[in-house]
Amino acid sequence: MRLFGKSLLVLAAAAIAAPAFGQEPEAKGSIPGLSIVIQDLKRERGNSVILRFQMINASDKTIGFKDSRLGAGDGVYLIDNANKTTYPVARNAEGKCLCSAIGELDKSARANLWAKFAAPPETVTRIGVVVPGFQPIDGVPITR
Repeated sequence: MRLFGKSLLVLAAAAIAAPAFGQEPEAKGSIPGLSIVIQDLKRERGNSVILRFQMINASDKTIGFKDSRLGAGDGVYLIDNANKTTYPVARNAEGKCLCSAIGELDKSARANLWAKFAAPPETVTRIGVVVPGFQPIDGVPITR
C-alpha cells in the first residue's frame, strides 16, 4: 500500500446498512470489494474530534485514487442534523486538510485513515458522517 499527500481517498457510490448500537458502521462501494468501516469518532483536547476509519479492498485488484476528486479530503464532513450544522475537515495554515491521504490500495489490503474536525458542542453525542460517493452514516457516537 502506498500513501500520497494530495488526495484523501476516492470512493464509488455506495449503499449503507443502518448501524446498530455497538456496531461499526460500514459503507460498501460500487466497486466490488471496496468498503469503509468507521472505527471511532473521538473528542480530543483543543476542541477537536478525530474520525478514524478503515478502507478495505477485498477485491483481487489494486484500486487507484490519485487523480479522482471523488472522496477528496475537503469533501468529508460531519453533519449535526438536530442543530442544522456541518463541520468540514479542519485545515492547516496553508489550507491543506488535516487528514490522511491515499493514492492507491493494493488488492486484499486495508488502509487506516483519519480526518480532524472542529468539535461539535458537548451536548452532541451522535453525529452523521458524510464521505463523498456514499450515503451519510447517521448516529455515529462521539466518544472521549
